[in-house]
Amino acid sequence: MMKLPAMLRPKKASGPAPDNAALPPRQAAQDWLPLADLRDGCLIRTDGAAVGGIAVSPLSLSLKSDNEKRAIVGAVHAALNGLQVPFQILSLFRPVDLDAYLASLDGMLTNTDARRKAVLRDYLGWVHGLVRSGEAVERRYYILVTRIGPDAVREHRTSLGALADDLMRAAGMQARVMSDADWRELLFLSFHSGQAAVEAVPDGLRVPPMLRQEVTG
Repeated sequence: MMKLPAMLRPKKASGPAPDNAALPPRQAAQDWLPLADLRDGCLIRTDGAAVGGIAVSPLSLSLKSDNEKRAIVGAVHAALNGLQVPFQILSLFRPVDLDAYLASLDGMLTNTDARRKAVLRDYLGWVHGLVRSGEAVERRYYILVTRIGPDAVREHRTSLGALADDLMRAAGMQARVMSDADWRELLFLSFHSGQAAVEAVPDGLRVPPMLRQEVTG
């Protein structure tokens, strides 16, 4: 199981190390799910901090000119440099289920002419090899921003839209404020990366009442 990104883990209290003999038994559930709530597009940590996020679509720079590359990098740098709160850039791989695509190629192979069959067979072999090697993945990018205080969620709703607009000043960049559904997908990728290609993201995050904290925002 993959660990949660650092931005999603509650901060540990500072101070002298406690006596190990006085420590209570380790509560594994708190390590697995250090989350109090998910609402209004924000993840609420058990320490009360609210984490909002921007989902950023992949952007290839390989076909861009040097001037275009500099402009894109400069726009992203300017957008992030304006943040006055902690943030983390997160990149995750999501497995891609190619079964339906392979089935469609098999159908094309049956119906195509003899000259094209050789080319299609070679391509099918390449795709099958990609699947067997585990390289059939896509990248997901996120910018996670943390705020604390009673107005943290409201401040996220105000500021994250402006951050997404600033990022989209870079030519070709697509960015959007994360919704609850985006958060569910990120958590599913973090906790169940092996099942992400074959299972749908659960519709809803349910935190057991015993794990809930008194949080405001």
